[in-house]
Amino acid sequence: MRDSIDRKLGDEVFANVRLPLESAGCVDVVVRDRRIARFERHSRVPEWVLLPPLTDLHVHANRAFTSVTTPPSSLDHAIDMVEELFRAYGEADYERQAKLLFAAALRHGTTRLRTHADIDRRIGLASIRGTLAARAACANELDIDIVAFAGARYDPVDPEARRGLRAAIALGADWLGAVPAYYARPRDSIDALLDLAVQLDVGVDVHLDEHLDPDRSLSGHFAAAVLARGLVGRTSLSHGCALSSLDAEKRARNIEALARAQVTVICLPTTNLYLQDRHSGDPQEAAPARRGLAPLRELARAGVPLRFASDNVRDAFFPYGTADLLDVAQLIVVAGQIDDHSVLLRGLCDGRDCVREDDDANFVLVRGTSLVDIIAERPRERIVVRQDPGKAP
Repeated sequence: MRDSIDRKLGDEVFANVRLPLESAGCVDVVVRDRRIARFERHSRVPEWVLLPPLTDLHVHANRAFTSVTTPPSSLDHAIDMVEELFRAYGEADYERQAKLLFAAALRHGTTRLRTHADIDRRIGLASIRGTLAARAACANELDIDIVAFAGARYDPVDPEARRGLRAAIALGADWLGAVPAYYARPRDSIDALLDLAVQLDVGVDVHLDEHLDPDRSLSGHFAAAVLARGLVGRTSLSHGCALSSLDAEKRARNIEALARAQVTVICLPTTNLYLQDRHSGDPQEAAPARRGLAPLRELARAGVPLRFASDNVRDAFFPYGTADLLDVAQLIVVAGQIDDHSVLLRGLCDGRDCVREDDDANFVLVRGTSLVDIIAERPRERIVVRQDPGKAP
């Protein structure tokens, strides 16, 4: 990259850059006083693609890189495997694994993350503390939000669980999360979690509809509950697989409700394609007929904020994860048939699809000639340009 940077009169010039939504042309990106001063257009061959900051809004850092030798036979089996792993874990173990994930994400050009840190009766706050310690160690390089994630056996309806979630926020976690499908009265659990979020003035990122049963879909209830509590624009629904199993009329109603509530839907293609409609894994079984993605094009058309994230990285839920959002992008293009590059970029860059003149100089350069090129190749050569948000220009 050094050959592509020229420094003149205090400017920093990044040469031969393709803007991602343009199919032709090339610019030099001139940075002055920590801002993008201008784009200088020319006709040379592009060597880099300019992306807004890559943002991975759903990972599980405290269990990353804990791959197992036996693949899970189902989502439930993966949950059991992780619970067994955590029996031997303490705060230092969660910190160690989180640091591995944070380093991998940064290596692939990601500069902002949202990670879920598990809470239940046995774990207590050890995972929260370990993840907080890992965040502190990476504070100069990464912006990290932590979700206090109530596990499958830690129902927010239970006062003990609510006390644990309160304690996690008091320690420094930023969001509340839970997995309602595993609770006895999932609608009540959603309501209890959202009520707690209102009390604590925090956002909610909930694992929801992570299955393919239309009769158990809770996305419509979630959207209505968000609207009723005035949490518009402050919640995320991660997974959303069952939305695709609804009949067309009900799916349209639920998607419209999600759009009204501005619930961000976070699609997690690696784990969902790997686990949905999976049974024993016996090679004699028929291949899975149903795939686990939310109806992405319908959501995008309706104005629902869409994000694409890594989810599990080398753990029981997905042993092949990379923490590389360009790998996620290729799956979204192939499995989700998202050919609209603006939708794709907004999903990877937290709502942004380009970098503009006069923006802060926060961006990622990926070696390649076009957006299609870098999604096809997923090149390793990437340069992160990041300004310290604590310092004024």
